[in-house]
Amino acid sequence: MPLEVGFLGYGRMAQAISEGLDRAKTIPYANQAASDILLDQLKSLASQRGIVAMPNNLELMSQCPVVIIAVKPHQVLPVLTKSRETRKGQLFISIAAGISLAELESWLPPQVSVIRVIPNLPALVGRGVTLICAKPGTPLESLARAREIFQSVGVTVDLDETRFDEGMAVSGSGPAYFFLVMEALIRGAARLGLSWETARELVLRTAQGAAETALARPDLALADLRDQVASPGGTTAEALYVLEEGAVTALFQEALRAATAKAKKLA
Repeated sequence: MPLEVGFLGYGRMAQAISEGLDRAKTIPYANQAASDILLDQLKSLASQRGIVAMPNNLELMSQCPVVIIAVKPHQVLPVLTKSRETRKGQLFISIAAGISLAELESWLPPQVSVIRVIPNLPALVGRGVTLICAKPGTPLESLARAREIFQSVGVTVDLDETRFDEGMAVSGSGPAYFFLVMEALIRGAARLGLSWETARELVLRTAQGAAETALARPDLALADLRDQVASPGGTTAEALYVLEEGAVTALFQEALRAATAKAKKLA
């Protein structure tokens, strides 16, 4: 079967995208290829999934019309400059953080299209958020193909590259913030006497329900939804007062600023 997409690097995120493409029947495993420095591990995964394990990057780029750059950021330059076997009309999609479109385009021949994306961890379960940007003039079919690929593992959001660091601080790092909050609530519930299993179920299901409610009611501000839960003088109002006294809102805003500043420094 003809190859449709190849992964330069087949780590956790590449595996999640690969699985999502097969699950959604966008690109079945049989039409996928991958290359990785850990060749034995790649061959094992390839035999399980039915993808094609390429012996090297050069072979992969010579055969795949879409190439997803999924190596570590510091590996992107040596991988691309040593592997110049490209064809006109090929699409290169980079998930490497901190590597700009200008850098990617300078390392690749002008005959290819280049798109930059930032997926996040929930792509592992098909609930990812992927930021997408491309230079003006990028073929519309290339953008459509990139969106199709990443919509297989969640949703896509077009974002100007000048705001990529801010976007990454929110969606890229965001799952960790929510995991921290959920962990804190679970520990708090356990201190009150609930079992760990019950506390975890209550917290995770409540977090899921709150997010789905907010998504389902875009006509209501989050403050309005919060007020529907917090009756004046009630238990929720008392809990919110403690959080506000602890400046939790300011802490989250400062966390986003810190993540953005770090992303700019690393870039």
